[in-house]
Amino acid sequence: MGEWRLVPVWANRQPAAVSYLRRPGDTLFRAMKLDVLRVEGNLVKEITTFGVQMIGELGLPEILPSA
Repeated sequence: MGEWRLVPVWANRQPAAVSYLRRPGDTLFRAMKLDVLRVEGNLVKEITTFGVQMIGELGLPEILPSA
């Protein structure tokens, strides 16, 4: 499927990660999704996934360089 990079962020005062994917043959990592975690105690209780439209609101780029 390719190579993934996750960038840790906060969304709605909750820990989150933006997932970037570099597909085979591509030179850029492209934003794919935002996962927001609901944590209780030391456990992740829920993961809510959003599309790339939310990434710009967090001030992150839609494309990362490969290096």
